[in-house]
Formats: sequence, C-alpha cells, structure tokens
Amino acid sequence: MSCITKLSSREAIPVNIGVLTVWCEEFKASAVKSFSEEATVTGNPAITNSCPHSLKITFSGRICNEESPVLFVQTANNMLRTQATFNIDYRGLVFNKCRIQSFNAEDKGGDFINASITLVSAEPVSLKGD
Repeated sequence: MSCITKLSSREAIPVNIGVLTVWCEEFKASAVKSFSEEATVTGNPAITNSCPHSLKITFSGRICNEESPVLFVQTANNMLRTQATFNIDYRGLVFNKCRIQSFNAEDKGGDFINASITLVSAEPVSLKGD
C-alpha cells in the first residue's frame, strides 16, 4: 500500500487597510458575547441581557516597501489616532467599518518588515458580493 502526501504551497495574500498593504501570512478572528445574569426567586440564574462585543481580526505578515519599509509604522500610528473606518476584503469575507486597535512591527534585518495589525468591527461580516 502506498501513501501519497499532498503538500500545498500557499502564498501571502495582500490585504489593503486604507493606504497600507499587509502581505498576510496569518489571519485570526475572535468574538465574544457577554451575558448578564440575575438570581430568580428560587435562586436559579436567569439571563437578563446579552451583548455581542466587537469582532477582532488580526492580520500578520510582511510589509514590502523597498523605498521605506518602516513607513508602515508612521502610517499605522497616524491611522490608529483617527476615527477612520476601513472596509477589509479577505478571501471573500468582507469586514465593514473596521477601526485599528493595535499594530506591531519588527525589523529583523531582512528585505521586509514583519508586522501585525488588529482591527475591531461591530458590524456583521458578509460574503463578497452579498
């Protein structure tokens, strides 16, 4: 019996966030919902209210800007300090009205900057074309 292992090679995907482009190698999304509870007359818990928190999405990858690779830091920092929102398209998912929550950048002496940027959105996620 022979066994075949199929290896796939996935390339970084460009993600545009305003004027920034992150060549995304890793993606993470998380969300949480809070519940309020109160005791009933019998002492059992009852959920009285709930609230979904904003979706957090993080794109990690490379910043490829041959002229000024660290320009990402200045641009991301300035964008973080505004109320600007961004619509992000990632592999067919559309995240609307995202705001930058945080970013980090690391220059490890290569031809690119390693970076990640986290955005939050309270809007529903949709499929591209919906």
